[in-house]
Amino acid sequence: MATETAKMFDDMLNDTESFFVPGEETDTKPKNAPNVRGEFYGHMQNATSREVEWTKDGKTFKALVYNYEFVVDAKNSEQSYEGKGGTLKGEEYVGRTYRSNGIFRFLEPKEGEKFESNSTGNKRYFQFCETIGVEIPRKVVKMKGQDVEVQVLPPLKGTDIDGAPAIALIDAGKPYKNKEGIERTPFVVKFVKQWEGGVKKDADIPF
Repeated sequence: MATETAKMFDDMLNDTESFFVPGEETDTKPKNAPNVRGEFYGHMQNATSREVEWTKDGKTFKALVYNYEFVVDAKNSEQSYEGKGGTLKGEEYVGRTYRSNGIFRFLEPKEGEKFESNSTGNKRYFQFCETIGVEIPRKVVKMKGQDVEVQVLPPLKGTDIDGAPAIALIDAGKPYKNKEGIERTPFVVKFVKQWEGGVKKDADIPF
């Protein structure tokens, strides 16, 4: 039986081929390039939203807060950054994921609701909608007895954000202490701007 098994393996070895193409090997080592401040090309994914309400200086506000992850794209190989150890290649960051700071969409109170408007606080949300290519319609509304032209900020869905291309400013966020009590400073997306020529990734295509 042992001889038959050995012969079977011999036959398999003789009938199959394997190849190695120099230069196409996969580097499975983790990228150890330190996080640095700079602009990175990438796409958004795993967008979420939640409604929050809080009171500050006697005023109550309500908003939808959007968060997402930002995955650095292969386009970033064209970039370079200055770190403590010298110049760092942008390709070292391809595939790295950063979390966003929350983007607030301040809500307008309806009749009977007790929170206040903060439409001027929606500038960042407005810029975010522009960045991901969401149309922002205009209309005229009454404000303090006068007709005022406003831009109506649309509610965003996960599909509006997921896969959207952008250039993100990555920088140090707020320090925190981990479970071991050690202080860590995460690097996060501070804001995004339009990536001219960037293409939205299909949800079925892995990052």
